[in-house]
Amino acid sequence: MKHFYHVILAGIILLSWSLAGAVNAGEPPMPDHPPPIIVGEVFQFVEGSWAEYEVLDKSDHSTFILRMSILGQERVRPSMFSRQQTYRWLEIDVKMPDEPRTVINYLAEETDEGPGDPNEMILQIEGFRDPIRLGRMWLRGSNESVVDAAYEWTRQDVGEEVITHGDRSFTAWRVQAEAEDGTTVEAVVSEELPPFGLYFAETHEQRMTLLDWGMGAESTITGEPIGLARWIARQVREGVPAE
Repeated sequence: MKHFYHVILAGIILLSWSLAGAVNAGEPPMPDHPPPIIVGEVFQFVEGSWAEYEVLDKSDHSTFILRMSILGQERVRPSMFSRQQTYRWLEIDVKMPDEPRTVINYLAEETDEGPGDPNEMILQIEGFRDPIRLGRMWLRGSNESVVDAAYEWTRQDVGEEVITHGDRSFTAWRVQAEAEDGTTVEAVVSEELPPFGLYFAETHEQRMTLLDWGMGAESTITGEPIGLARWIARQVREGVPAE
């Protein structure tokens, strides 16, 4: 029985904004939605690969579009006492109806089970001129991390299946997992779908369905990123875009 590991990009995607209140309080906007699902052992760091999903948030029955891409890599020394390790830039682009588009790039360790803890994050909010750069020290003090949710995925005894999506076909199999609290997760995965290897996944919080995938991904963030303190000061000085 092949095992998989459930990796959640906890708090990485910033969707539901209370921009004016957060900025005036001197705080960055924070997420209030379920994070996407990743099955670690089918995750592939294929540079330039991308996948786009429709995500149903069961808490309010809303849907949004989530695009995830693999960008370039860097060699990073996590601490002065460690050796350099390979880190990879990943991009998450969120489009939710009636909400500002949000693009997040984060530099995370490249591990055999998918992305590790982020070393750096850059995020850009539609309607604001500057992207925000968040360094490792800020990330360590928040929930902005890649978390191992302690799920153990197992392959269901239904065999492999060939799925046709539009004019493309691929081989996939079904996996499932159960958390300590009894929460169940089910997914359809394929190694032919880099980067995330995920065709479908469902939990009690959300349902993710693949819409399209391909190669040639490039970052959509524009402008020079600035630090969080400077970003907040600029919004207070210049004013927050109208909702």
